[in-house]
Amino acid sequence: MFRAKRLQAALVAVAAVAGLAVSAAPAQASTCYGNGGAYICEYGVSRTVLFDGTVQEFMVGTDHAVWTNWKRPNGSWNGWVSLGGWVQSRITVEPRQESSTAPISIAAIGADGKSWFRVRWSDGTWTHWNMNCFDNPNGKLCP
Repeated sequence: MFRAKRLQAALVAVAAVAGLAVSAAPAQASTCYGNGGAYICEYGVSRTVLFDGTVQEFMVGTDHAVWTNWKRPNGSWNGWVSLGGWVQSRITVEPRQESSTAPISIAAIGADGKSWFRVRWSDGTWTHWNMNCFDNPNGKLCP
C-alpha cells in the first residue's frame, strides 16, 4: 500500500515536470427520482404556483436539460416536458406581476457559465433561452 502511494506520487511529479495537467475525474452527479422524473439531486426541484392555482415544477434532468411538469387545478399532472438547454445549476423561478402577460421566468447557469433565462407567457408558451441582460444588455427581452 505504501509503495503504491509512493509510485502514484512519483507519477504525478513526473507528469507535472513534463508539463502535463493532472486532473481528477469529475464527480458523478447523484440521480434523484420524484413525481415520475429523474433529476440531478444537487440542483433539486424548483416550484411555483401560478395565478390560476396550477403548480409548476422545474428540474435539471440527467441530460442537463431543464424539464417542467405542472399539476392542474383539478389535481392531475401533465407529465414532464423538456424546455431544452444545458444547465449546471438549480433553476430559479421568478414570479412576475399579476397583471403581466408573462407570469413567470426561469433562470439557470448554462454550459458557458453565464445566466440564461426563459419567460413563460400566460397562454403557456415559452420564449427561447436568452442570455441574462447583464451579460447581453441588447438582448430581445432586455429593457
